[in-house]
Amino acid sequence: MPALQTDDVLYRAVPLARELKRSIFSERGLTASIGIAANKLLAKLASDFSKPGGLMLVPERDKVLFLRPMSVRAIHGVGKVTEQALNQAGITTVGDLQDYPGDLRALAGSFGPKLKQFAFGDDDRPLELGDEVKSISSEETFLRDTDDRPTLRKCLREQAAEISGKLKRRHLAAKTVQIKVRYSDFATLTRQISVEEPITETRDIYRLGCYLLAKEKLVSRPLRLIGLGVSGLGEVSGRQLVLL
Repeated sequence: MPALQTDDVLYRAVPLARELKRSIFSERGLTASIGIAANKLLAKLASDFSKPGGLMLVPERDKVLFLRPMSVRAIHGVGKVTEQALNQAGITTVGDLQDYPGDLRALAGSFGPKLKQFAFGDDDRPLELGDEVKSISSEETFLRDTDDRPTLRKCLREQAAEISGKLKRRHLAAKTVQIKVRYSDFATLTRQISVEEPITETRDIYRLGCYLLAKEKLVSRPLRLIGLGVSGLGEVSGRQLVLL
């Protein structure tokens, strides 16, 4: 759909978004921030930009300019390791990413092409409809393959904290923790473990991730990617960590 037609559809969504904000405040006494855009990436950024309690629309014709001043960390999928690699190459803003003439795979690995698309506001990830969240995950692609334990533990700790924050914001707890690793030949392995009582805390998610790495001997060679995820989600209740 041409940009002008897309923008026309987006502007027509504004009254609906305003009414939704009013309904949430009226029924729950809560403020809500809403982002309107043509895809998930831009809508999320618009929502974040308008907090607290705002409403922002990002037209297709303005999306590149909207993104330019933002930090690279604002882009979905850019963690601390990738951010550091980009910063070392002189790339600190999304505008720098847009202007970068080289192949971003040299800086961000296999995430490079997708990172370039995101920098221009292009995102073809499907929209998941419905209220049910089935899983939450986070992953990091390294600039150079690594088996350095402190680096891997630091990465898992950050991922566990990110996942824990998302669980708590949604008032959810998880019964299964999954670890994902990818090697230099792109071979990918996943392992998971379940607990009797659901968990939400960073320390529990992190501890189980480390347990899986060690038990399954997944760092038998350097890793290109490491990821942590949770599933078996349900509403928060009492907790006691018991392995199954």
